Amino acid sequence: MKYIVLLLFPLSLFSQTIKGKVYDTESTVKGIRVYNVSQKRLTYTNNEGDFSISASVNDTLFFESLFHHSKMVKLKQSDFDDIAIFELKKSVNELDEILLSDDKNKFNPLEYTQNAENALARDRKNNMQLYVPQSSYSNGMDFVAIAQMIGKLFKRKNKPKPIEFIEYKHLDSLFKKDDLFNLKLIKDDLNIPEAYAHLFLDYCDSKNLNKELISKENKVILLDSLVEFSKEFLKITHELRPQKTHCA
Repeated sequence: MKYIVLLLFPLSLFSQTIKGKVYDTESTVKGIRVYNVSQKRLTYTNNEGDFSISASVNDTLFFESLFHHSKMVKLKQSDFDDIAIFELKKSVNELDEILLSDDKNKFNPLEYTQNAENALARDRKNNMQLYVPQSSYSNGMDFVAIAQMIGKLFKRKNKPKPIEFIEYKHLDSLFKKDDLFNLKLIKDDLNIPEAYAHLFLDYCDSKNLNKELISKENKVILLDSLVEFSKEFLKITHELRPQKTHCA
């Protein structure tokens, strides 16, 4: 007699589509970056704050906006039952708005230098005789022009700024102050035991990550890197752990 074996897999193994809506304290929010860290999928909220993205139970969604605090959410089965609601906190407060409005009145050294150079060029054109050296040793040479040429040569020789790498102290400081990058992320989302947290940061230090990844606009890239590093780190620590032996 032949038997048909039916294999039952939990729904969490299969990718679904989650539909959600993003709010802040005032209304729905458009243009929010919604990134599925687990499946490396990306979408944005529309004008009504709605979004849909392929996901599974236990996937991690990362919400990011220039004017809101970043947020990371681990999905539950209930998030797929209906339209899931996510709330973000605004990061621009009244003090930020005052500082932004005052920026127009701040001294701009680049603008000042450009205006000064333009004024000097106009004056040289209108009063050329004042800029010709009067020394008998000049032989009619324009030493101002020569000095400018030498200055340009020195500028060409300037070496590009060397790349700075993220060190342990940078990561330690980030994980103590940031809303997203914290101990909860290490334990709950990267699945690294709390006792190994500092060891994991040491491991990330050895990866020579560009220091620019710490900036706010590069958070998604940094998060992606940490997810990959956590997989490597967990594999290494698992292999190094002593194996339990069972006595007969």
